Amino acid sequence: MTLLQAITQFIDNISVTDRQESGIKTSLENIYCRLKEKDNNLFVKETFTNGSYDRDTIIRPLNDIDIFAVLKREDWEDEYKQLPNPQVVLTRIKNYLNGIPEYQDKVKQDRPCVTIQLSDKQFDILPSFEVLGGGYQIPNFDLKGWTYSYPEQLYKNLEAVHKQRNYKVKQIIKAVKYWNRDLDKLIPSYHIEETAINIFSINNFTNYKEGIQLWYKNAENNLQSYKFKSNNDYLKGVEIIKDVITKLKEADDKCENNKEGDALQIWKGIFGRDFPTIDPTEAKNFSRAISEGNLKVSGTGLLSTSAGYAIGASKGYHGGISKG
Repeated sequence: MTLLQAITQFIDNISVTDRQESGIKTSLENIYCRLKEKDNNLFVKETFTNGSYDRDTIIRPLNDIDIFAVLKREDWEDEYKQLPNPQVVLTRIKNYLNGIPEYQDKVKQDRPCVTIQLSDKQFDILPSFEVLGGGYQIPNFDLKGWTYSYPEQLYKNLEAVHKQRNYKVKQIIKAVKYWNRDLDKLIPSYHIEETAINIFSINNFTNYKEGIQLWYKNAENNLQSYKFKSNNDYLKGVEIIKDVITKLKEADDKCENNKEGDALQIWKGIFGRDFPTIDPTEAKNFSRAISEGNLKVSGTGLLSTSAGYAIGASKGYHGGISKG
């Protein structure tokens, strides 16, 4: 397995399967129906998915499915046309959902959302109020007031740059999000997407490896400290990104020195357990197959000893497989 093949396999490993997609849709329909029930005192006029699920940058395990619950402003405003404190709204939603038998003891508040944890997936319900002229008001992270959000714009921008770069940008975002998950989502998930839009609007790449490296190399200049939970988190994120850049450069050096197996291990060290590396037994089989002229390459570019086009015998460098 080459490094490029491993990166492609990694992205496939963390992407949503068709079966999971079906399960998500069923759960969403149930949640939508519950939120829109007329006698629940929530006054929900519209629901829609947003975030990584809607933009197809969601990764496994499924804990990043965002639901906008658009509330009827006139039913929540006081006599002075003021909205209630976000905590009041969140508490009412949480109490209502927790009173439904199928959701009981599976509901919690995770600011600024109400979260439902269902076996293998998590749904974050975000209360919102539609704004005349476009956008929505959603709770501030500190729950002291409401702030503006324009989810449709992020969707449109991402779709545009994804198309511009041969439909490879979303896969790169998934890889970065997976890395970020092990950091307890130090970088806000949506901000990873915003930085990717900025970076790839002006930088082209030919494969996932180049794209991932481009994100890290340009991230510091595109990250905005106020989007983080704190300035300390921002500074910590910048330092960790610098460390990743150093490791990626080390992996490139390994590849240049015919030690692609070592490069694979470095990438796995960065991205974790779902990043594949070549099995030692497989490496020996490939090495033997190359020497005997039995190694083949399939139409998709994957190496095999059984199917595809034959590669000529070689007694030299064995495909970047490190002997160390």
